[in-house]
Amino acid sequence: MISTCYNTLMKKIYLAPLEGVTDSIYRNTFMKYYGGVDKVYTPFISPNSTYKFTTREFKDIDPDKNDPYITVPQIITNNSEHFLWAVNEISKLGFKEINFNLGCPSGTVVAKKKGSGLLFYPEELDKLLYEVFQHIDGKCNISIKTRLGKHEPDEFYEILDIYNKYPISELTIHPRIQSDFYREPIRNEFFEYAIEHSKAPVVFNGEIKTVSDILEFEDSHDTVNAIMIGRGLIANPELALWYKTNDEKDSYDTSKFKDFHNSLLEQYINVLSGDKPVLHRMKEFWAYWQVNFPDQEKTIKKIRKSNKLIEYKDLVTAMLK
Repeated sequence: MISTCYNTLMKKIYLAPLEGVTDSIYRNTFMKYYGGVDKVYTPFISPNSTYKFTTREFKDIDPDKNDPYITVPQIITNNSEHFLWAVNEISKLGFKEINFNLGCPSGTVVAKKKGSGLLFYPEELDKLLYEVFQHIDGKCNISIKTRLGKHEPDEFYEILDIYNKYPISELTIHPRIQSDFYREPIRNEFFEYAIEHSKAPVVFNGEIKTVSDILEFEDSHDTVNAIMIGRGLIANPELALWYKTNDEKDSYDTSKFKDFHNSLLEQYINVLSGDKPVLHRMKEFWAYWQVNFPDQEKTIKKIRKSNKLIEYKDLVTAMLK
């Protein structure tokens, strides 16, 4: 066990949204077995001219399946009318905050001038935010998750000036540009600029994978109150709990993970039809989980190649016994 001296000004930890991973089943099961986070964000909802949520979207904001006090629905759009419709519908369900996704780097999203693609059009971004905040009527808080820009990090100076015009509740910054995806290094100097110049409280997002990463950030950023973690927290669901309990362990709790895994598996078997969609979902998780089992590389390869649930179950059971 690693003993560490922790700052008394502990950071809030937020579970970032990952499309195809952090649905309501995952979020609720994660909170049951692990927790340690202060907010959980839904994968983005994309309101459109139908003015209806898809079945998948509503499951992610169904108040019977989500705690409105810690769950933050995320919206992706470039249309203020669609945005306002979604805010109205979501706020009626009891949610206190809605997050505007201006960070997604996916090529298909960016091509539609959404996510980080909208950052390349600052006048349109400004117009959308103006129209939204003119009519929001205090229904709920609006936070933003953003990248620095689309092509150049210097785009962020103008983008932050736009954000500063509006009463954004929190500004989560992933300090990369769209074309960096997740490959290029974090551009920390622009996050430091945001700390000094943002009118909204800033939240850091990017490359936090261990308790040591959190502590290093904590030591150098005492005015930043929260960190959003995605891939690092999916890979090690104990991460936030270790941090919040001041207890980073030398080894992963395989017994708890087994229960967590089996609960997820049974729930997906109950809601998805057939072996293929269930295996697809579980293999998405293993793309992250595999780092916790460095001595099981051959078995994990077999798990990720398995075509039948019976084969998958046998492999995982044998590995986690």
